[in-house]
Amino acid sequence: MADWKNISGSLSAISVGSRTHVWGVNSSNALYRYTGHDANPWINIPGSAVDIGVAADGTVWCVNSAGAIYRYTGDQSSTDWVNISGSLSRISAGSRTHVWGVNSSDALYRYTGHDAKPWTNIPGSAVDIGVAADGTAWCVNSAGAIYRYTGDQPS
Repeated sequence: MADWKNISGSLSAISVGSRTHVWGVNSSNALYRYTGHDANPWINIPGSAVDIGVAADGTVWCVNSAGAIYRYTGDQSSTDWVNISGSLSRISAGSRTHVWGVNSSDALYRYTGHDAKPWTNIPGSAVDIGVAADGTAWCVNSAGAIYRYTGDQPS
């Protein structure tokens, strides 16, 4: 791994929105935010998660072991999380408006931004999802097949 720089710490999941927006979850489901400082590279953020999604604009979402969904509403020094209704096992955030997830039944969901119905089901099945800032979404299913979402593209 000659082209990789080791950063001290231990994580089981990581998400990178940009050079300054790096968050992770450790094996005990504790949340951490990267500080950029070599002496103390990670700060513990109160909360618990099994997956985390960080966007380039700094948007942060996570899901806990019970499937509860949370959006981070604090600034870099705050610890404010808001529960968003629904249940997911995996989450990805490309931007504030591009958030996708997968539930425990492998169903796909896209965030609507509406409090009354925050998620819309997207046809398909997946075990993991990734979304970019421009809304491009990719997923993998339980057989390892890879798919790119084209439902928003003109025919």
